[in-house]
Amino acid sequence: MPTPQAHTPIEVEIDLVRAQRFYTRLRRRLSNWLVTRGRFGGQVADVLLVLPDLFALVLRLMQDPRVGRSTRLELAAAAIYVISPVDLIPDFFFPFGYIDDAVALALVLSRAAKLMGETGEEILQEHWEGKTNVLHAITTVTAVADQVLNRRILRQLRRRFGGGETGEAECHGRSSTTAGSDG
Repeated sequence: MPTPQAHTPIEVEIDLVRAQRFYTRLRRRLSNWLVTRGRFGGQVADVLLVLPDLFALVLRLMQDPRVGRSTRLELAAAAIYVISPVDLIPDFFFPFGYIDDAVALALVLSRAAKLMGETGEEILQEHWEGKTNVLHAITTVTAVADQVLNRRILRQLRRRFGGGETGEAECHGRSSTTAGSDG
């Protein structure tokens, strides 16, 4: 009878140079699209413009030793989702195909801040290059998601990246550092 082998954790590696190039191309492409087409639905444009900052934040948090291993794996899963052109709203529906990507990142970042406890917001803010407060940006993205995404897609995103379907309560106004459970 064969002896059971110990399960070794699977390491997820992301080519950070490739990810950085993706970030740079995405920011340029979204900005160019908005300039040539004009602003459409201000909230949607705001979500799209914050996507590169959320993506950069996820990459930085994945390298921060203060972030727990399981949280880094969740962040990596969200980064892979964003890089992949095949997801719930395919990226070839430009620029609308990136809305689900922004929501996935916002959900996983909200969850990561909660899991890190009281220092979570501080760590996120330390790595954040966006123009507004990081938790405000995350809350804005998830609030807009409730308005622009269909419920089935939103439910799947919450299940994958938000720790379940309880994302609505935690995304609308509750600070990550005061949230008590993993949702």
